[in-house]
Amino acid sequence: MNIIIVGIGSVGFTATEVLSHYHDVMIIDHDRNVIEKAKNLLNVSVLYEDGANPKVLEGAITRHKADVVISTTGRDDDNLLICMLSKIINPGIKTIARIRDPDYLINTSDKTVDQIISPEIMTANKMAELALLENAIDYESIESMDLGLAVFEVTEAHTKMIGQMIINLEMPDDCSVMAIYRDDDVIMNPEMVQIRVGDRIRVLGSPDGIRSFNMMMGVQRDATEFIIIGGGVAGSRTAKLLESKKRYVKLFEMDPKKCSKLAKDLNTSIIVNGSGVDPHLLRSENVGRADVMIAITDTDETNLLACLMGMKLGTTKVISRYSMVEYEDIFDFTGIRSTVGNHRVVANEVTKTLIEDEKAILRMKRDGELFFSVQVDPRSKVSNERLGDINFPEGCRVGCIIRDKEKIYPRMDTVFKADDRVILFTYNSSKSKLEKLFGTRIDIEV
Repeated sequence: MNIIIVGIGSVGFTATEVLSHYHDVMIIDHDRNVIEKAKNLLNVSVLYEDGANPKVLEGAITRHKADVVISTTGRDDDNLLICMLSKIINPGIKTIARIRDPDYLINTSDKTVDQIISPEIMTANKMAELALLENAIDYESIESMDLGLAVFEVTEAHTKMIGQMIINLEMPDDCSVMAIYRDDDVIMNPEMVQIRVGDRIRVLGSPDGIRSFNMMMGVQRDATEFIIIGGGVAGSRTAKLLESKKRYVKLFEMDPKKCSKLAKDLNTSIIVNGSGVDPHLLRSENVGRADVMIAITDTDETNLLACLMGMKLGTTKVISRYSMVEYEDIFDFTGIRSTVGNHRVVANEVTKTLIEDEKAILRMKRDGELFFSVQVDPRSKVSNERLGDINFPEGCRVGCIIRDKEKIYPRMDTVFKADDRVILFTYNSSKSKLEKLFGTRIDIEV
């Protein structure tokens, strides 16, 4: 497939990085530094031009014989324009636009834009789900398969789990433990490992299974009180989602006009017109009593400071959004474990749209980690074999088997059948060994 990506900011670059492994990608941007960086690091063709210029776009689509145009510039109007121009140039082309402002969320059609991706809405959905899982520090969803993927952190409060081995836990039927992160190590065969304070446990399962695992760990107090810093599109959406779950929400916003709009749009949330990083205001509003603080302003520095203030005041859990890729490590360094990056949210959505499930599903935060699925060939070495009898390559873990629309969370005696779709989690695993095992080509970079 030939793909053109217009606008190579953090979102466009991440999408390009993934898609260029499977497709022929051309990028267009008028920032020479961005173009040179992508040219040096990625296997792509580049065009140093304004992608919203009709002649530039027509020439690029014609030369590249483009099947898809993805517009991820910083302007919503430009993204819509680029997609609409692409349809005029080639009515059969597929177009995807990134939109931030809800006022630009037009109805999709085969004559304008085939798909609209809103980082604000997707970020809000992820943050609300993460906020409702008391023990989770990360959460991803695989909607096409109705699966969730979470990371749970073990603290001193989880007395029922500390010292236990994974194999002895009363696991919910509809989830599987994929790995344990311990300091900088990734333990891919965790069944016989004793759980320690500080361990982070990655779990794949149905949404109900993920919630059941959260409860199994032990919840000292149900998350009922939530603080949201930032009343933009994502903040408002997050508040609505939490309201729908009958949670108590207090939202801080500096702009009086936004506060007035929020008061009309939200039902039960309390709106506070003030700074979410003002220590006196936060203390007077009893922020320390909150179960979760969600920092979701448009400024990474404000989100970082708000989370640090929340932690100092005693808020049980803090979650932050970040926009700049560089801030991912900064948040982690300061002890803020639950973060949501706009670029990763959008890039995963784009790749899920354009890469079939059997090739790739999700790329995770840690380099070398990947979830994808393969189909069992009738002649493969795993067909009609039990999971416990198969010698999988190092760094590979089976998470789920999909058989005739039924999901099977495998145990050691589970038998693989021909045409099963197997969900794999790999960490720096050998692609060639996986291909020999399953008897099929795996067209991904694992």
